[in-house]
Amino acid sequence: MKKKIPFVKYTSYGNNFVIIDELESPLFSEKGKCHFANLATNTYFGIGADNFLVIQRCRREVLDSINKAHGYWAETPELSGADFIFRMFEPDGTEAFSCGNGLMCIASYLFRKYGLGAVRIVTEIPTPTPKVVKIGTDRGDGTNWAHLGHPRRIPQNMFKPLVAEPYDDIIHTVNDIDITFRAHDLEPFSNDTRINLKAYLVFTGEPHLVVFPAKDGPLDGFENVLFASSSHNLVAEKIIERRVNFGIWLVNQIGMSLNTKQLNLFPVGMNINFARPVSANESESDILEYRCFERGINKETLACGTGAVAVSYVARRLDLIHSPKNTILPYRCRLHKPNAQIHINEDESGSQIHGYPIMLFEGEFDFNE
Repeated sequence: MKKKIPFVKYTSYGNNFVIIDELESPLFSEKGKCHFANLATNTYFGIGADNFLVIQRCRREVLDSINKAHGYWAETPELSGADFIFRMFEPDGTEAFSCGNGLMCIASYLFRKYGLGAVRIVTEIPTPTPKVVKIGTDRGDGTNWAHLGHPRRIPQNMFKPLVAEPYDDIIHTVNDIDITFRAHDLEPFSNDTRINLKAYLVFTGEPHLVVFPAKDGPLDGFENVLFASSSHNLVAEKIIERRVNFGIWLVNQIGMSLNTKQLNLFPVGMNINFARPVSANESESDILEYRCFERGINKETLACGTGAVAVSYVARRLDLIHSPKNTILPYRCRLHKPNAQIHINEDESGSQIHGYPIMLFEGEFDFNE
């Protein structure tokens, strides 16, 4: 049966989403949501987005219907303290865990549509223990925020134990991940055909690997490729453009290798962040720059909210930065929007991400369920 599906499209630092509002009544069956995910994200035959988001009331009957369709939980969880449910679907219909940028977009939507300044919302639906977090809008400056709580030790079912060892009570260190390349692939920047990664594992609603190229391992020679800076000199600009293009290729090669060829190490896939400190000052906000390859959609996005939280948290634990209030520069987004900044606040209650999502447009989509 064909029906018109109203939707809203949002972007947060170039990380873009199609949002469906099911607060009044369901627009899809659970099977229909998975099917629509491809149409929502498909640039050629659909709307076009990184992910498809659904917002629902947090009611027992809604949770029961989710569990009946997917069997996520042995028993329907008790989540009576939450107002809403956050759902995010990948292009193949798989349900993701969480998303910092997506949550900030939902916060903006709830404020614009319903005037809600702060709400409690359920995330990590397809995990054994869904998590309730707070999201909202600052009525003073219009920023949106998502309080993701404390970063956690990554669940054992998300990585092969032999690949990692504890760094502290939360972070694991991964010391030996090989990424192989064909002969000449890394030229003119390297003659190697293999990169051996050292990285740090942490869970911030999503599983993240954080890599500091200048600190650990062979990627230090690629820092100027991964974070090429702009120039007004025409000759230098051509060199930088080549570095930028090569950096995009390199990030996607590493990400695809870990998320396709090495699923034996990371069974649910892995988000990979490349980061570097830009400045560190204990009396002011520290600054980090980062870029992220996202699992599920299997590509580098222009920004990643849970990735920004992971980068900030790991950098502080490694003493690369010191301030609990950090400015995160999303490198890929800043190639298009040079002034883009994400802000992370860490305190005894956990990590909070602040940003400026933008509502792009709304429309209707003809859908055959």
